[in-house]
Amino acid sequence: MKKIEDIIGLPVVDIREGSEIGTVKKVVINPIEGSIAALVIDDGTWYLGAKLLPFTEIAGLGESAITIISSDSILTVENAPALEQLLRTDVAIIGTKVLTKSGHFEGTVKEILIDKTGKITVCEIEELNGAISTIPTQRVLTFGKKVLLIADESEVNTATDPEVIAAPAAVEKEATNDDSAKKFDEKQRKYL
Repeated sequence: MKKIEDIIGLPVVDIREGSEIGTVKKVVINPIEGSIAALVIDDGTWYLGAKLLPFTEIAGLGESAITIISSDSILTVENAPALEQLLRTDVAIIGTKVLTKSGHFEGTVKEILIDKTGKITVCEIEELNGAISTIPTQRVLTFGKKVLLIADESEVNTATDPEVIAAPAAVEKEATNDDSAKKFDEKQRKYL
């Protein structure tokens, strides 16, 4: 697993040409899939518009660099309308408040960890007392712009329940059974 803080600032290297394309400036999150959709690349020509590297085009995600097969994988915003929409949505996750479905404040997201496919696997939370805890994405109901909504601990037992669905969108549909959660979800959707 890789932390987002370990990805930001990494150089992007073209394997075919053996050249450095630029550095990772930020990540573009797909809140419905709970994954990193793309990386925003700073290639020194910001005045020409943002450059995006779809996560699926990454050949290697190392500790010293991100490698791609060819610089042809880098897209402009104009050539990637779906990624542009996610970029405009600007869901960052890091820094968002964490609330349970029953309305309890759990803390603030300090870091997210992803697997090699870009899927978010764990959120690190700073609790009110300053302690750091982790929340698996199986508990996430909504990746919102300002709030990360999670299932109450009693509702999800990820260690023993084979029925747990990892996809946040699927969990979200099941979790909106009570009226208060529905109202909260509707309010938060406008931020997505």
